[in-house]
Amino acid sequence: MFIVTDFTNNYIVDNIKSAIKNKKIKIKSKKIDNLLVNFDQILDHDSVKEDLFLITQIDKIFNLEDINLLKESFRINKVKSIVKKLSKIILILSNKYKKVTFFLWPQDIKDDYFENLNFKKFGKSWLINFINLEVASNLSNLDNVYLIDPNNKLLKYKKKIDIHDHKTKYLVDNFYSLDFLEFLSNEICEATKINEIKKTKLIILDLDNTLWGGEAGERNYNLLELGPNSIKGIVFQEFQKRLKILKTIGFVLAICSKNDLANVQRVFKLNKNMILKLSDFSAYRVNWNNKNENIREILSELNLRQENSMFIDDTKYERNIVGSDLKDIKIFDFPSNVLILNEKFNQLKDLNKNTISETDKKRTKLYLDEKKRMSSKKNFFDKSDWLSGLKINLKIRELKDYKRAEEMFIRTNQFNISHNPISIQEIKNLIKRNTLFFETEMSDKFGDYGIIAIFSIKLKKNNFFITNFLQSCRVFERNVEDFIFRYILQSKITKKKNGFVSINRNMKNLYVQNLFDKSDYLKKINDKMYKINEEHTFDKISKIRIKLNK
Repeated sequence: MFIVTDFTNNYIVDNIKSAIKNKKIKIKSKKIDNLLVNFDQILDHDSVKEDLFLITQIDKIFNLEDINLLKESFRINKVKSIVKKLSKIILILSNKYKKVTFFLWPQDIKDDYFENLNFKKFGKSWLINFINLEVASNLSNLDNVYLIDPNNKLLKYKKKIDIHDHKTKYLVDNFYSLDFLEFLSNEICEATKINEIKKTKLIILDLDNTLWGGEAGERNYNLLELGPNSIKGIVFQEFQKRLKILKTIGFVLAICSKNDLANVQRVFKLNKNMILKLSDFSAYRVNWNNKNENIREILSELNLRQENSMFIDDTKYERNIVGSDLKDIKIFDFPSNVLILNEKFNQLKDLNKNTISETDKKRTKLYLDEKKRMSSKKNFFDKSDWLSGLKINLKIRELKDYKRAEEMFIRTNQFNISHNPISIQEIKNLIKRNTLFFETEMSDKFGDYGIIAIFSIKLKKNNFFITNFLQSCRVFERNVEDFIFRYILQSKITKKKNGFVSINRNMKNLYVQNLFDKSDYLKKINDKMYKINEEHTFDKISKIRIKLNK
């Protein structure tokens, strides 16, 4: 952790050290007089594995009084010019550091110099809000840049503290009070804990009295409590809107309900107050089986883990049954008073996203396409015939989509031989040091999978080493890895070289461990290394017709 401020930061560092009490986290700090002028002082730092926290004083960057002395027509242009320069600096830093957390600026709530004009255009409060929004707008597309708005946090935690101290401003060039510095310390500590939270990918939902009020089997579809027909109906409709938004940004939805499917389909199709459609759900189990058994089937179908899944059901009995059987699944504490349902749901921290990728936007479609593939599999006795019938097209090329690669390094567990989260900048640094990175894109007759595999090859004089190999669980049992290994062995860059594969064994990548241990073209040397049999003919995939574009 590297903390950079434009004021003396010993107080912040000491607070963090006493709060974290974790010897593994090394805290380094630096004071620079002006980030815009002296940011190069933190570029020489060995930063690629570190998190950077940036805390500045707004007058050191913008000097609000000077800006307000300008003619009105020049003020906005001046602010935007400074924001643009600041954004470029943070972009540079984001390419040097694993993660950059930038603190926006707090309101000066005790400054009544302009009184009511503070909240109108060019008033001090208005200007601070405008600057914060401009900075946020400029930095929103940077995956590894996180923004913390102290104004929002202070309101959220109902903290009443003095933010500024005029005495220290003049005595030690620090306008922030000790109370605010303590608040900043706590926010940095919280930011370090975010990585420990298991992110939710899948939300499994009950229906009756969860997505709507009443039972679908006992009421006419248009008499259920949903929408403006009742207070509860408004709550449930707003809940559906929240779920719909989560689905559009990459969360996967599923249904687990004790119901008759025909009744449920009728509600989704005919009730005009429904926000969600059946097509918004990647899987559903609507029957009278035990919910824990149904959820196990859903997890298996979607190839997702318990720890990345959340179950939402209004019935405490069902929640207890599921929780006692599936120990790692998250159980949402559904409120007995439905009026606070959305309030409780909004407070879930594991549903946060810093950025939204193109893969996120089409995630539900990817799962629905997969359901069609698996349904077609039932028509084939021979797996190779099924794979050939999919008309798979693989495109292997040097890495272009760095964002997707970084995303896969963070999210991929089961087929990940290194389990080393690598940032975009780290990938670029490795490429400079004679490591080649490749991406594999895949499509078939049902749709486009997108980029489903990333691998890297480190070249030596007589040998080459596959140091990273990641593959999406969506393409398991397609023999994709066999085609990739064959591509590597037939490549000019590996010709007349001995090939090796390194692996970091852990409980999360048992799938790829078992796959490689049983492989007939990999010979296990020890627990950390395999030797590739360059003479292997790959007979197993000779019958599978997959188009490979190099």
